[in-house]
Amino acid sequence: MNGIINDRMSNPRKLLMVAVLVAPVIGVGFYFTENIAAITALSLLFAWFQSSPVPLADSIAVEMGSRDGFSFGSVRLWGALSYSLGAFATGFLYGKYGYENIFLYYLAISLLVFVLLFWFPKTKPIHHKITIFEQTKEVFENKPFMLFLGISLVMVMSVSTNFTFLPIYYKEMDFDKGLLGSAFAIAAIIEVPMFWVAAKLSRTIGRFNLLCLSAAIYGTRCLVLFLVHDVYLTLGLQLLDGISFAFAAGTFVGVVQSYASEKTKATFQTIFAAVTWGLGGIIGNAAGGVIVDHMGTPFLYFVLFGLSVTASALFALMQRFQAQRDVGFW
Repeated sequence: MNGIINDRMSNPRKLLMVAVLVAPVIGVGFYFTENIAAITALSLLFAWFQSSPVPLADSIAVEMGSRDGFSFGSVRLWGALSYSLGAFATGFLYGKYGYENIFLYYLAISLLVFVLLFWFPKTKPIHHKITIFEQTKEVFENKPFMLFLGISLVMVMSVSTNFTFLPIYYKEMDFDKGLLGSAFAIAAIIEVPMFWVAAKLSRTIGRFNLLCLSAAIYGTRCLVLFLVHDVYLTLGLQLLDGISFAFAAGTFVGVVQSYASEKTKATFQTIFAAVTWGLGGIIGNAAGGVIVDHMGTPFLYFVLFGLSVTASALFALMQRFQAQRDVGFW
């Protein structure tokens, strides 16, 4: 919805500032109620505003990169670096002060971001207004985008499910829980240089081939986790996790941007994020819970391997379709 609003307002910086400030303010509201209805309402509002900045910022970064001659990956790697530093700092704060003040930390950082956004580069405003119906129609009538969305959903379900169930895998395999934080840190750190590598590879082998490679790497990791249960090997495999994510995240944004018109760029990015990371996460986690209860966590990773391999094959097919699209097949 925020992407649709942005494409109608043509003022992404203002919308970013609103989302960045409102999300932590809503979060602070959790300190003042224990009523389940109020908590549910706050959770819905918090999720809406907290998830909005990413697709908006991605859309802006791609637009500015196209205009000023830099790749999205060269920008996104700073996000990966920030995530890894933030994860380390947050772990320290949790260990020293506990979880009770989490939304106060979030508010403090968000206020800093809010102030910095006053110096955020301006993007070219879009003067051609279209209705919400026209925006939605453009999305669903774009057959290549809908196909890409479906394939991406398959891959992201695997990624989202792993993120949720990796701690359960550690518990079920009786691994040292103290190494779980290191596992996520390893994946985050390797993402930083890999976003730069992804930008180079995308130009060399093509976006869909890069996504094919990303899904294959992720599938390999999941297959090894199914077959071999060793904590240090699991830590090492987090390198593949970070590489795969870096290859996919920036490429997703670029491909989605290529399908959108000048008037619907944020709309396409928001719908893509909502369907893949949002709906995909819900489906993957719900199904993952059932699989773990009946078959165990290792078998879940075999299912995730199957999803990743399927996505990899379909992305390879899309590379062929892309060539046909370029000559007017679609």
